[in-house]
Amino acid sequence: MPRVTWEDMAPLAPIPDRTVRRREHPPPTREAEYKAIIVKVNDICLQIRKFAKKYLDRKAVDYVECDKCLSELLRSWEMDASDFKTWKEFLEKLKFREIRQEVRESESCKDLLYICDRAKAFELAIPGIREKLVKCTREHLQKYCKSFIEEMGGLDIRPVFDYDEALKGYKADIEGKIDQINTNILTYGELKTPFDKFVNEGSVHSSLMEEVCVAVVEVSHAVKKWVSEDATYPDRLLQEIFFNNSYKENLEEDILRLNAKHRDAERSLERKHKTFTHLHRQHLSHKKEKKKLKSSLETVTNKIEKLERQERQRQEEISGLHSTLRDKTPRSHRDKEELGLKLGRTEENLERVHEWKSVSERQQARLERELKQVSDRTYELKVEAVTVRHEEDEMKNSLLGIEIEVKSIKDRITSIEEKNVVLKKIRVLKLSPDTLRMIHKRRIQANGREASEASSHEREPPVDSGPGNTDGALEDACRFVAQFIGKDWKRLYDRLPFAPARDTDKRQKDVFVIDQISARRDRTPEETAVTCLEKWRNFNRHGDIAQLIKGLRTLNKVELAEKVETKYMVTNVYS
Repeated sequence: MPRVTWEDMAPLAPIPDRTVRRREHPPPTREAEYKAIIVKVNDICLQIRKFAKKYLDRKAVDYVECDKCLSELLRSWEMDASDFKTWKEFLEKLKFREIRQEVRESESCKDLLYICDRAKAFELAIPGIREKLVKCTREHLQKYCKSFIEEMGGLDIRPVFDYDEALKGYKADIEGKIDQINTNILTYGELKTPFDKFVNEGSVHSSLMEEVCVAVVEVSHAVKKWVSEDATYPDRLLQEIFFNNSYKENLEEDILRLNAKHRDAERSLERKHKTFTHLHRQHLSHKKEKKKLKSSLETVTNKIEKLERQERQRQEEISGLHSTLRDKTPRSHRDKEELGLKLGRTEENLERVHEWKSVSERQQARLERELKQVSDRTYELKVEAVTVRHEEDEMKNSLLGIEIEVKSIKDRITSIEEKNVVLKKIRVLKLSPDTLRMIHKRRIQANGREASEASSHEREPPVDSGPGNTDGALEDACRFVAQFIGKDWKRLYDRLPFAPARDTDKRQKDVFVIDQISARRDRTPEETAVTCLEKWRNFNRHGDIAQLIKGLRTLNKVELAEKVETKYMVTNVYS
């Protein structure tokens, strides 16, 4: 944002650079920081209220009459309007020039002096107010009121995301209003000279003053609202943690209910399987019996057919014998007796065939009845077995559905636990006074490095060492990367280049040693990542920021690589 300057305005003159600066003290707690911010914006609002009450809330000024009064004074002093560029020169002239009593007591002259007094108060107060407001928003709000969204990793935590979006909205709104203030101040600076035009167009700069005051008050209210929302941010995180825990308990109850349902279904499936096995055995047994009865029925049927053939043969023999006996051909007594005996034996055989046939027919009827009963029962057993098998398949599918649902719920519980870990971490970062001090310390170190680099550039001729190849820049880049890489430091260490080359076993040993030391000393993932990158710099003789960025890109940390490239590189790594 360009520095706002007013020509010939002492309060906005550039402050000379001092070699000895007062040491800045870090904020002790969040509450102290909030209190300091609120005190500042309340003081700003009080100054604006006093200015508005004194200079903006009075009756309307007749700027035309004021212009006429100025013209009359210039004629009495025998001076030209071009002799006064600003109100300062006019007031200086009033110290040495006499004004007639009737002119001095006129309303237009009083309004003219009021315009000068108002311009003086505005130009003395507003620059300091603006600087306080900018410092308050940029050095306090934007630096200490953080959402810590970078701690989310790949998780989707809605309160953190929403608060970060709210912070972006507050920042854009405040920056827009500050830009509006700057624009109005610059416009006012263009209108303040020459003095006669300033008086004639008094309604314009009066409106600009009012717009600046309104914008300052709006920024102050936005700052208060931002502070209020930042103060409630840990409570919202805690509410989200409680909600997640409640939701997790409900999910665990669902798992218990599903596990009980799974056990019941397994017992039912076991009973169904036993029923199916029993029905299947019965079906096979009846099937064998049916086959046996069919074979017996076929045998009896064949026997009946055979007896029927024998019956027809015997009947034909009997008919032949009867016809022979009725024949008139003379025969001997012996032949007649033999024919009679043969006829008797044949008739006896026919009676036996009749009896056998009757027995076989009864046996056939019995076998048919038994076969029908066995066939019906076999079919019933088959239908029952198929039905039970289908029910068994449905129960297996139901068990599979329960297992899938349980796995899904467990995944949700794992996700909730991961979110709760991140929420607790962000809440601790937000509540801990050490967090503000850490941010403050990093900011002071960064400012100190920039100042030392600037002074060294002023004293020494520039040396071309390649983009991003200085040790200080590489150390800064490594610390910046460590803030965001977190638990992925092991994977990053495995993908960074080494010169001379470092084999896989030595890298694994390095990772193991770093991990053991960090566990014993209870280091955070960020501190462990810093140690890891320091070891890489020690073992890599030609390490630079370009290699660090390439390692990040290999790890698919594209956004982080672009941030490092934008912050610490002059040219693109791949150019």
